[in-house]
Amino acid sequence: MSRRTILSLALGAFLLPFLIAGALILVFPERSPFRGPVYTESLPTTRPSDPDRRLRKRFQNQSINEIILSLRTERKRKDESSLPPEEIGRREQPAILAMLPDAPLPFPPDAKPLDEEGLKIFVQRMKTGQESSAMTQSEQWQFNLALAALGVKPEEIPATIRLETRPAPESSSYPIRLRRIDTSLRGPLALGDFDGEEGVEIAANGGSTFYKVESDGKLVESTALSEVEPGQGLYPADFDGDGRLDLLVTRRGGMPDSLLRNLGDGRFEDETAARGLLAFGDTVAAAWIDFDHDGRLDLVLGYSDRPIELYRQNEKGEFEPSAWELGLWVPHRVTTLATADIDEDGYLDLFVGRSGAPSRLFLSRPDETGVRRHFVLAEGEFAFGDNGSVSAAAFTDCDNDGRQDLVVATASPAAGTSSVRLFHNEGEARLVDITESSGFLCANGVLSVGVIDLDLDGYEDLVLGTVALASDSVFANQQGAGYSEVTVASQGGYLSETTSWRFGDLRGDGSTQIFAVQGDGRVRNLETEGATGHWLRVLLPGQRLGTKVVASVRDSDWIVHSFHRTLGTDNSLRIGLGSGKIVEKLEIFTPGLSQPLETLEKVAADHVIVVKALPAGNAPDSNAPDATSESPAPTAQ
Repeated sequence: MSRRTILSLALGAFLLPFLIAGALILVFPERSPFRGPVYTESLPTTRPSDPDRRLRKRFQNQSINEIILSLRTERKRKDESSLPPEEIGRREQPAILAMLPDAPLPFPPDAKPLDEEGLKIFVQRMKTGQESSAMTQSEQWQFNLALAALGVKPEEIPATIRLETRPAPESSSYPIRLRRIDTSLRGPLALGDFDGEEGVEIAANGGSTFYKVESDGKLVESTALSEVEPGQGLYPADFDGDGRLDLLVTRRGGMPDSLLRNLGDGRFEDETAARGLLAFGDTVAAAWIDFDHDGRLDLVLGYSDRPIELYRQNEKGEFEPSAWELGLWVPHRVTTLATADIDEDGYLDLFVGRSGAPSRLFLSRPDETGVRRHFVLAEGEFAFGDNGSVSAAAFTDCDNDGRQDLVVATASPAAGTSSVRLFHNEGEARLVDITESSGFLCANGVLSVGVIDLDLDGYEDLVLGTVALASDSVFANQQGAGYSEVTVASQGGYLSETTSWRFGDLRGDGSTQIFAVQGDGRVRNLETEGATGHWLRVLLPGQRLGTKVVASVRDSDWIVHSFHRTLGTDNSLRIGLGSGKIVEKLEIFTPGLSQPLETLEKVAADHVIVVKALPAGNAPDSNAPDATSESPAPTAQ
């Protein structure tokens, strides 16, 4: 054998492993060591590899603040163009937005531009060298808004580019007005009873500022969260069951989230890593859910860049990734999460809104053993056209029949179509699109959906946060017979984009304050005025997530009306009672059971009632260790 042949064989033997590895990478790109994992729409046959194993090892024993500082420093060193964590996910806003009055359309006579000189320059530039036919529709709208803010009458604007900036009220009888209140709050926000004293506290500025609310509604800042790095989402819940709300702070751009445990003495402790929640995905949404009724809250996290994850809380209080084992699979592009018991079996189901991919509704079901739970996909399309992106979603009982209906919205509706869809729950997890028949139609792109009973008639109304320079929208529930738009009548048509809504009765007098969090972090505080209905606030400390409360009242004609509400993570419910001054019967139902856990009679309206020490109750298929525990008799205050 010649020397040349020997060298060729040796070279071939040396290159063979590389050729095989290259071929395997072409066939199985998801296993390439040179790229991140590739996720498909189908549930994988094996659990996907942990994408954060190396980072967790690298940052072991470091605090969340230290980790964020390290990652931020690395980005600067690499001269990356990516924005800092507090800016990630925010939408670029038109320059004119910072000049217009902070007022609803039509602009009131006393509304002053935030930058009058800037608006004049803007108008002059639009006039110079611009033929009306050369203006885009967006430019025409901005031009009209600028002129309206400067007090120019519509008839003075050329008819070829004149647009309606002074819409007439939709109703002359709708009583609610949304009055703007000055506030220094910055978003994102979370409201709730954090100190367990039946009041309201506010986490603000992405979780880095904390306020106690005094009885007159005045905010008093404390240092409880002063060391927290701001995030893009705040999700309060009592995850450890000690009666105090804790706080999850989510972050985007690969920065880790923070789980802050409420210590009860004005301090929060970061237990993210200790509880098993240290991760580095682009977190865009979160939801607390007790999917298996073991009495411990579990956590669902939705990401834009990796599969959705459900962290199951075990007996030690640690969170274990379990989504794949439970059949809960969404590979990426999550935009929003919403939970409700769609099929009324006592277990919460999960809606996952997505961008550029099919949104999904997951139903909780018993597995083949009948003991454990898992998730299955519900039938139906919950998007807009071909894989139309869902930007926001919420559950609401639109006709007060006790079943949760679904609202989904898109920020990019097709021309001539509605940006919202309303699905009525017909029972047995069957959802039917009733958007058109309900009158719930909106042409503007929608970024957020809020559910609130504005007029205290017992029926939940809807507020929509829209894209910049489009009016936020208000829809009044016509006592279960559909919706009627009352944006102008209620003075709720503000133009700066609202990315989330928060609601609270800060003074405890039944008046509702609305906090509209805008894309740049500013907060608009609106208070409802003109409601004539009565109300009842029910506090249920220690009760299960998803507990149902039914308040039955008689109207002036002695007809009984029943209003249904479902308990969220803050252990508090606010129920509008219409003309009812006395709650004839207040029934409290454990999720999944048809018989009330407790019934209170002749409860006076217009105050707060605390129902304490109720037994948890046994839900169907529940294996919760505390399901049959003895508890003292309930008390109402």
